[in-house]
Amino acid sequence: MKKETAMRHISRIDQYKKNQHGWWVRIHRDGRMIHKFFSDYAHGGSEGRALSEAKKYRDALLVLYPKPEHGNMFNRPNSRNKGNPPGVHKTHSLKRGYSYNVWQAGYLLPDGTRVNRKFHFSDTGRSEEEAKALAIKARNEGLKLIEKMMREKTEKRRTVKAAAKKKGRARATKAARRKRGDGR
Repeated sequence: MKKETAMRHISRIDQYKKNQHGWWVRIHRDGRMIHKFFSDYAHGGSEGRALSEAKKYRDALLVLYPKPEHGNMFNRPNSRNKGNPPGVHKTHSLKRGYSYNVWQAGYLLPDGTRVNRKFHFSDTGRSEEEAKALAIKARNEGLKLIEKMMREKTEKRRTVKAAAKKKGRARATKAARRKRGDGR
């Protein structure tokens, strides 16, 4: 891990009046905060042991909750955008030396691919209102596709999490058997 990111999501807490010392792990994902405190006292009074446990916990969280490929800023309406949904705008396109007026819908897929759909309008062809409606429809279809892809990714994450939990239970059962003397 790089030097500047070695302590990412980990903070040192030293509250002398409360005699509380340790490391705090915090990760913000999907609108919720996941956090845990690793006390020096609970880890044998050693700052180093508490820090190593905090890093292990942080690394496990990052596997379960990876950073999203795109932020949620792409779906927020801009304060300067009056009347158009986010990701839909009017522009012009240059094709074969001619300039065309278009309504464009854009979105970013979870794998990082940018998708742009353009809908031309003119006095003799499609009206501007029709082109705008088609762009809004394309944007909404794109958002549904993103939601589907994210759901599939979340399901995959849940199965990984369940497997890790099952593995932890198996280790605990094995340790209990060894303690009783009937271990295998």
